[in-house]
Amino acid sequence: MSGTEAVKRRYDRLARFYDLLEGPAKSIRFGGWRARLPNRVTGLRALEVGVGTGKNMPFYPAGGQVTAIDFSPGMLARARARADTLGIEVDLRQMDVQSLFFEDRTFDTAWATFIFCSVPDPVRGLEEMRRVCKADGRLLLLEHARRANPAAWLRG
Repeated sequence: MSGTEAVKRRYDRLARFYDLLEGPAKSIRFGGWRARLPNRVTGLRALEVGVGTGKNMPFYPAGGQVTAIDFSPGMLARARARADTLGIEVDLRQMDVQSLFFEDRTFDTAWATFIFCSVPDPVRGLEEMRRVCKADGRLLLLEHARRANPAAWLRG
């Protein structure tokens, strides 16, 4: 089984409980950053990569067309339910960021939040995002990373 398939299976298994597992700590810590997302999205066509359970949906910009992808059918089912509950129109598709099925320069903005720690080939995923984003478009990333030295933040 490929690394991508293993990650997809893990997220399918966790989809029903994912929001609970992430807990309120991540929402409290990063919720403000998610809320600023609409101010940074430009143009009429936007792509969210790794929509997961749809946590960014309440912050989608008004007046544009959002396409959101995830490679996990379980996560997409949760995202569909959230979109329905919120009354949000979004084009949800099952797709892997490492191999996007969109034409070059399709989107004005492409963004991802907290997914690249789970992408087996993150460089390939970023290259794909850049490929489908217009030349004058925006790539937006909200990510976390593990420090090589966990105590380094103590030194300021």
